Amino acid sequence: MRYNILQLLKNLRFHSNVKGITDADILEWANTKVSNSGSQSRMGSFKDKRLSDGIFFLELLSAVQPRAVNWGLVTKGITDEEKKMNATYIISIARKLGCSIFLLPEDITEVNQKMILTLTASIMYWFMKQPVEEKPFSDSENGSQSETISNSTIDDSASESSIEENGNI
Repeated sequence: MRYNILQLLKNLRFHSNVKGITDADILEWANTKVSNSGSQSRMGSFKDKRLSDGIFFLELLSAVQPRAVNWGLVTKGITDEEKKMNATYIISIARKLGCSIFLLPEDITEVNQKMILTLTASIMYWFMKQPVEEKPFSDSENGSQSETISNSTIDDSASESSIEENGNI
């Protein structure tokens, strides 16, 4: 786990084209992504107790991949059980996207500072690895999230039409 986390940070540094990336840089990136998506949520630090409900991370995941979060499955995160459900969902989404995830739901609900930093860095690294045409456009990039183009969607529609033409399922 330690080796993978160090590799993640090294790769993040490489993809960010900066000599060193700090915790503050990761924090600022996450807050900017969530803010640009239209949310008012904000992470004050990686030990911000408001993170325990998981809402900020769900909004961050939605900001980097708008179709990733099914908001019908998200709870308000008021009770401990609701917080754990949100935390489990965050981990599931992040893993499904391909992020390296080593934390447990309890790390989110108890706001384990180092693991929260690692989660945020992993989401950031995943986002930076995405080809430009697959990244959701933000308002600052003269586009909207609905203009996101995914090669897999294009490939799927092409294969569906060829199936229909051949009459095979």
